Amino acid sequence: MMPLSIILDPEITRHTPQTLWLGLGTRAMDHGIEAICSPRGNPLVESVCLRGLRYLYDGLQATKENPGDLEARQFCQLGSWMSAFGLQCRIPMGASHAIGHVLGGTCDVPHYLCTAVMMPSVLKYNQPVTDEAQKKIAKAWPAPGARASDVFAQFIGRSGLPSHLSEVGVTKEKFQLIAGNAMLSIFTRAIKGPEDIAEILQLAA
Repeated sequence: MMPLSIILDPEITRHTPQTLWLGLGTRAMDHGIEAICSPRGNPLVESVCLRGLRYLYDGLQATKENPGDLEARQFCQLGSWMSAFGLQCRIPMGASHAIGHVLGGTCDVPHYLCTAVMMPSVLKYNQPVTDEAQKKIAKAWPAPGARASDVFAQFIGRSGLPSHLSEVGVTKEKFQLIAGNAMLSIFTRAIKGPEDIAEILQLAA
């Protein structure tokens, strides 16, 4: 996952449908958020990912308002690259990834919409044990003093992406199946059991 060269050309991204573009941008943010909140992170990963999250936050908002803003599109490319630094350093992801993978395979939810509907609830659920990390994330967006879950939920609202599981066709009747399947993921090693996954799903319902 460490390429010899990376070519970032914002011009070619102008052809990406806006919902796909914004959704993929939130997926990129997911990488940075979960790396920063991981107990196996480190100061280098944190610094790079925080910068990546700021690039994505600013760039996605700007391209929502003006799809032709090439500088903002380049910000998104830089942010996506930098937010993935944790993956490149083998920092394990968390519950958002575990649940997101299952939503696609079990409920046919497009992967680019999974972060929009799940991340605010994952942040809220994890806040007691990742409070300091979340404060740094909120400051990077920038909303110092605010709850990261609230800032991200408001960001999703402005983007026009779905913000609840019900909006992507996932009903409460499926929660038990999703929770059981998510527990098979390597990213739920810190989750005690499917009932915890179900609690996060309830928050996102």
